[in-house]
Amino acid sequence: MGSRIETGLRRSLIAAAVEMAVCGTAFAQAAQTQPQADPDAQVVVVSGARAALAKSLELKRNADVIQDSISATELGRFPDDNVADSLTHISGISVSRTRGGEGQYINVRGLGSGYNIVTLNKRILATDGDGRDFAFDVLPSEVISGADVMKSAEAAQMEGSIGGSVNLRSARPMDNPGYHASVRFEADHNDLSRKDGGKLSGVVSNTFNNNTMGVLVGAVVSKRKVRTDSLGYQTYNADSPGSYDVNGDGVIGAGETNLLAPCCISFGSVFEEKKRAALSGAFEWKVTPTFKMTADALATRLDSPQVGYQQSYYVESAPGRWSDVVVKDRLITSMTVKDLIPEMSNVTTDRVVDTMQFGWRGEWRPSNALKLTGDVYRSTSKRNSGGKDSFVVAGIAGHNTGYYRATNGGFPDIRVTLEDGRDLATELAAGRLGNKDYGVHFTGLTGTDIKDTIDGASLDGRLALGGAWHIDGLQFGASATSRKKDRNSIGNEKSGGACQYCDMYSTTFASLGANVVQPMTLPNYMRNAGGSFPGSFIKFDVPAYFAALKKLDGKPVLDADGNPTGDTFDVSKSQPVFVPTDSYSVTEKTATLYGQLELAGENWNGNVGARLVRTKTTSRSAIDKIVAIDDQTPDIPTSSPIVTYSPAVPVSEDGSYTKLLPSANISWWARDDFVVRGAIAKVMARPSLDKLAPTRTDNTLDRSYVLNIVGDPKLKPTEAVQQDLSVEWYYRPKSAITAAIFAKQIKNFVTYQTDEHVDIGVPGYLYTVTHPVNGDKANVRGIEFGIQHLFDNGFGFNAKFAKTLTKAYQNGQYVGQLEGVAPTASSIGFLYEKNGVNASISFDYTGEYTQSANVLAGFPAKVDALTWVTASASWDVTRNVTLFVEGKNLGDAVMRSNLGRSDALYGFESWGRTFVAGMSVKF
Repeated sequence: MGSRIETGLRRSLIAAAVEMAVCGTAFAQAAQTQPQADPDAQVVVVSGARAALAKSLELKRNADVIQDSISATELGRFPDDNVADSLTHISGISVSRTRGGEGQYINVRGLGSGYNIVTLNKRILATDGDGRDFAFDVLPSEVISGADVMKSAEAAQMEGSIGGSVNLRSARPMDNPGYHASVRFEADHNDLSRKDGGKLSGVVSNTFNNNTMGVLVGAVVSKRKVRTDSLGYQTYNADSPGSYDVNGDGVIGAGETNLLAPCCISFGSVFEEKKRAALSGAFEWKVTPTFKMTADALATRLDSPQVGYQQSYYVESAPGRWSDVVVKDRLITSMTVKDLIPEMSNVTTDRVVDTMQFGWRGEWRPSNALKLTGDVYRSTSKRNSGGKDSFVVAGIAGHNTGYYRATNGGFPDIRVTLEDGRDLATELAAGRLGNKDYGVHFTGLTGTDIKDTIDGASLDGRLALGGAWHIDGLQFGASATSRKKDRNSIGNEKSGGACQYCDMYSTTFASLGANVVQPMTLPNYMRNAGGSFPGSFIKFDVPAYFAALKKLDGKPVLDADGNPTGDTFDVSKSQPVFVPTDSYSVTEKTATLYGQLELAGENWNGNVGARLVRTKTTSRSAIDKIVAIDDQTPDIPTSSPIVTYSPAVPVSEDGSYTKLLPSANISWWARDDFVVRGAIAKVMARPSLDKLAPTRTDNTLDRSYVLNIVGDPKLKPTEAVQQDLSVEWYYRPKSAITAAIFAKQIKNFVTYQTDEHVDIGVPGYLYTVTHPVNGDKANVRGIEFGIQHLFDNGFGFNAKFAKTLTKAYQNGQYVGQLEGVAPTASSIGFLYEKNGVNASISFDYTGEYTQSANVLAGFPAKVDALTWVTASASWDVTRNVTLFVEGKNLGDAVMRSNLGRSDALYGFESWGRTFVAGMSVKF
């Protein structure tokens, strides 16, 4: 029955939208008079940083909910090159960064991107990631005219957010009637990579037919070459050795048990060539004074292949391998390592993302009291990277000796003496290591194909009720969406193809007659990383690597003792294949109804309403089991066991839930310039799409006996009851002081539970199993402060601060802070704008936060605080020509994380500073 109702609702919404178009056009044909421009229409003209700040403040002041906004400084120009970076100037917003330091995902009021929803023109955007989180790096800022962050909820607002809802607005021709055109060119340089890039963008907008029709077209192309120095991974092991006779007295004593030891570390530089292209357009038509329609479309392509060069050291414990061991508070911080194979890895990532959204929106006023709005759209995102990513490793054979020592706040000190007495760092710096030294090892080929398709329709209405009983109007509506996300994983690791040549370090490339290895030294390598390690490395010619392996075809595979196993080498076995247990298809259909009363009195206004949400999901994947493990070389840390899996069995599961989400907002104007707002609502955030599919991976090949169960179709949506209270004092034009307090009582938040020493049916092995669960509850409380002041002399400043406190509970027990929540976020910016001269500088700060409460053996992952500094200056040479310069990350900030202590490094990224110069021309 429910399915029929939902199907009928979706069909009815589409039919209603079509009917609006037909009826509106028919009305236009029947009208006796020529369509005239709407005399009440507001013309929004924004130009310059001061005007953009003033417009953002006006949007906040006039909102029905607690809201902050960002507006474009001019047509086709957002305050920052990246939309996410601009949003950090709003109180309570912080950002996580991708390669090159570009903002990718946002946190609202400390809550991570999984708790927020991002829409474009109130439509859901398809994504190329595994979940729902929208990656801002696929969207050029030039196609956005503004962004609104709704921090309190109302029934008319799309559901799916607990932290906050972000709606991006694309430009419309009637925002600024008349003919407008501009072209902007810029060039950039990064001081870490010493690479250059450029961007060209343009926009044309025009209205005609007495300003009843308008067209806007925008385009942008860019190419940047960036470098990110990063820690690929630093893993630890609680079981190897677990206990160690540190003082050598033959007895495991106090302080020598329950030890956490470093296993493997890999770090280096990642080069990325980001090529973006975007085309956007909008057509507006006031068909009659009572009917208006808008058609718009956006198409973007992000082509950003990555190539990483990493040095790797597997210092993991093995019998008789360690000496000179030092332990500090349960962590093994230093040791001498026998038979260490220094490895080099070349890691490539293929990411070509095509994102598209197009839609039609109609507004019809059949009477003075009634307004109807219909909207239909489709959004898609595609990424075809299956089997195109590579992780290729080679190493130096021999009885080499390694020295490892953890440092406080930095990378560990790492030194390697080769078997013949040479120092690894010295030989790499001199370029004396090459094809005769490095031999073959791991040849991983992986990647995923992702396709996300969203169809949506909505019908909204407002009926004016005249103010009786303080009721000004009734808002009502219905909406439906259908979303399908498919991920196909293609790789060679699970099939064994990646490790066909593992541990064959003595088979050097020179012995195969191949030229694969090239020495490489970079400027500013691992700047600000700390520690001491080789500052040079090598890179591979990957096609030449695989061509060399082909020369081994038909030769016998030998076991650890050098005896033939009966198998022969075949490079074709290393080709990637479909991995069903790491693939999924998730379908989600939603249907909503809402009603909301608009309330008003002499000096107050508000709304009260409810939204009814029905969600149905279907997830399809496959599961298998580990049948047996054959580890022939357990004493060689870089080797891998042979893992046998059962055949994958397809699984499919349906889920559904219905939620009623009531809400209320009220604003009391104590004076014309002072307002107090209050809000209460029940809200929800759906589980990430990948967490609805029971895909699984394991790390058995690395002898890290961990089973990662990524999803569970039975996961419930995260729900919360939230309360908001804010005060806003608009003490002078374009200036304000604001403050807010908020609280959220969250239940069913999704987290990962770690179960150790689990028998999964593999004889002789116990596993650590991680799997998603709905946590019991979490409490979030916070405060926000903001001040914006624009002086008459051209100067101004804008400052924001937010503090968020959280408590999370699981199985009735307090487990610490809610994961991924930044307790502190602040921003301060100074600007000057007068007589054609513009200058600004901003500081955006994100405090330390807990990324994961329990990474391993009770140790958390904590991310250090980060301050991002940007500055810009421009000069209007003429009314139509402007020259500008910009600087990003001027403080050379880095991302750094650890296991709750400074000597246990867990993450690191360095992006360098970027400088931009360019010119814009208006026509």
